Amino acid sequence: MNRNSIGLGLVVTAAIAICMTFIVFTGRLLPTVEMGAHGWVALVLGTVLSLIVGGGLSAILVISRRRGFDEGAHDLYRNRFEKD
Repeated sequence: MNRNSIGLGLVVTAAIAICMTFIVFTGRLLPTVEMGAHGWVALVLGTVLSLIVGGGLSAILVISRRRGFDEGAHDLYRNRFEKD
């Protein structure tokens, strides 16, 4: 680890801590809102479907890379920009 990565890690950690502190203290100022059963169902379905779509797209990326479907695009890029 070099000095730049340590400094960047400290800056990111400090930014996250500041944001979390802001959320905690300003969250108390918000009015209390109750969420009904339909809201919870929508939240759960949205979360589950988002995870399924994200996992599916990640799986497609891994499968296409392992089967070599990305090589044509990589070769085209290499031929066009690396003609040294």
